[in-house]
Amino acid sequence: MQITTDTQRDRRIVVVNGNLDTNTAPELEAHLDVTGLQEIVVDFTKCPYISSAGIRTLLMAHRRMAAAGGKFIARNLSPAMRDVFDMTGISKVITVARTAREISIEGRELLSSGVCGECFRLDNETVVKLYKDGVDLSMAELEKRYAQAAFVLGIPTAVSYDVVTCGTRSGIVFELLNAELFSAVIRREPQQIDRHAKRLADLATSLHAATGDAEVLPRLKDRIRAYINQLHGVFEPAQIALLLERLEVIPDADTCVHFDLHSSNIMEQDGELVIIDMGDFSIGSNYFDIGLLYLIYGLPELGICALATKIDPAQGVQFWNSFAAHYFAGRPANERAFFDANRYFLASLRIVCAINYLPHMRDQFSQQVRELLLPKILVEAGGT
Repeated sequence: MQITTDTQRDRRIVVVNGNLDTNTAPELEAHLDVTGLQEIVVDFTKCPYISSAGIRTLLMAHRRMAAAGGKFIARNLSPAMRDVFDMTGISKVITVARTAREISIEGRELLSSGVCGECFRLDNETVVKLYKDGVDLSMAELEKRYAQAAFVLGIPTAVSYDVVTCGTRSGIVFELLNAELFSAVIRREPQQIDRHAKRLADLATSLHAATGDAEVLPRLKDRIRAYINQLHGVFEPAQIALLLERLEVIPDADTCVHFDLHSSNIMEQDGELVIIDMGDFSIGSNYFDIGLLYLIYGLPELGICALATKIDPAQGVQFWNSFAAHYFAGRPANERAFFDANRYFLASLRIVCAINYLPHMRDQFSQQVRELLLPKILVEAGGT
């Protein structure tokens, strides 16, 4: 049996892969420490069998969680597993979440393809964002949670519905009536790049003015710090120390940040721009979003603009320049100066994080950071 965990703030998702029996129950027990947690979710998608020892382990963890005032949830039970839960009576004690609906994307229109996943249109009313293989199944649950938090804050985002599966991939369904990908709008109207850049600048300004709910949303700087600390063996200790040092220079904030805000994660619906792909929605500095936009549109040598948006790289640079001019207009001059002084570090962060959760892209991303960005980050830090 293999067990993987993903802990975000006070919520832990535990994925069980293999039989849960007398021999393996102690291994699961070691991952069910409730200290500092308000919710534990145990995912049984890949668990075909559970014995009485496994049932007892779940029951004891539930009791500890209840004593701490938290929630203990079992999800994605197969019919056979659900029968065991019902026969033993444990389904009357702990919360059993319903199994994710299975969908097919055969014949569906591909709207966009990025590093982490793809968006498909299911019908005129809904789209699905599917994570690629290798991305943990818990990401879809987190994205739904964050999308709902953004919607409550009044941020223009799509209404989120089901968490679904498609083969070995997981995803989330959004309501988007007759919407069109913003990247497609820009490609169709290249003569309107400045206008579209201003629309994105206005959207970003609105997003960055909203105060996030710290009870729901993680702090992005904490997540990035954790990802950097996991890069031992990928980068030299001095390079990791440099990244951590530069991270602490970025100011803290309690406002919202998307951390993947670009034209292929935005839809145009009835003339309004609507943000999708909320898996990294967090609390943090607006500079994190601006750095991501600079990475995609302002650094054509990395080739990400064409990959993520299919916009011509030269037009991407034009789009970036217009966006930055509109976004920083009216803001204190020192904000633009701070960004310019840290732009390569801020641009590196999305790639640095992706090295950890996209192992199939690790070599390519680490090479880009090592060869193209770290030398410039060192200069930004005053080194040579």
